Amino acid sequence: MKRQQANHAAVAAACRANPGQWRPVSEYNSTQSAHRIAKNIREAYVRPSNGGTSPYAPAGAFEATRILTEYGARVEARYVGSDDRAWADAVSALTGGEGA
Repeated sequence: MKRQQANHAAVAAACRANPGQWRPVSEYNSTQSAHRIAKNIREAYVRPSNGGTSPYAPAGAFEATRILTEYGARVEARYVGSDDRAWADAVSALTGGEGA
């Protein structure tokens, strides 16, 4: 089965527009590939050769899962948000209240 290239920026935008709702990312022939993509989404990983920022940033703002299919596995993602306040509080605690 030949699969279409996933448009991760479009998927991430659709997920952000509908928090908590699962959206299909793509279907993969290999369950290992699907597992790796789901992990990369959760961790907001960017290949060093691509540079830039992941559309799924910050890490932890998205959940991802793989669902076994007849042809391999489908990856789905959803936006769950990020706790920016917790990050600001942690930075504030480390800097003694400066710069947060």
